[in-house]
Amino acid sequence: MYKNIEVLDKNKHGGVKFDEVAEVTVAKNIGVVPIGVNEVFDMCSIAPVIISAGDSGEFVAFTGLSNTTTIYNNDNLYVPKFIKAYPFLNIDAKDEKGNPNPVIAIDNNQECVGTNKKNAILNKKGEPEKLAAAKMEIVRELNSYREISKKIVQELKSKNLLEKKDFRVNANGEEKIVLKEFYTINRDELVKQDDKTLALWARKGWMSIIDAHVKSLGNFEKLLVK
Repeated sequence: MYKNIEVLDKNKHGGVKFDEVAEVTVAKNIGVVPIGVNEVFDMCSIAPVIISAGDSGEFVAFTGLSNTTTIYNNDNLYVPKFIKAYPFLNIDAKDEKGNPNPVIAIDNNQECVGTNKKNAILNKKGEPEKLAAAKMEIVRELNSYREISKKIVQELKSKNLLEKKDFRVNANGEEKIVLKEFYTINRDELVKQDDKTLALWARKGWMSIIDAHVKSLGNFEKLLVK
């Protein structure tokens, strides 16, 4: 999944339909899930909530090493909006000036997307059909909360509060890296921040988010339980 991502286009995808895929099936096929800042609290008790690498770092949930070694082998767990929106998602497409703009995209996966599937994406006017529109609204809502997540991470990065990590496991006596280069918040450095900064972050609700992130890091061992 998420291997044939295309910007949704009314001309190209006018006759294309999609089948719904069970949320747990999608969840088992993606090990690192982008989450909105409002979903940190939902995920922090069931998975490590970490910070992705790169210029646009954000909070993500690390949910599995593979489709068999995943927290979603357990029932009744919270499913992030990124998964609920499948096969739709948000990507940044560059405009004529080279500036990134968020647009709706689709995973054109032939197993669930094609002209012979059940649910139409667009009507004859090029407008989203009901189910597709609902999923696209989830994408838009999630994107707005992901933007907040990115702003928080940028502020933490500017204060040098992010610590680079990787996740290693021991398999047959050999240590292997299963998740390379992500970031966590350095709590020792956090408490050194001045009172004005910490008070501002507390008023914004950031401190509770940071606390949830830190507490979630104890969930790494859950990923190793099949």
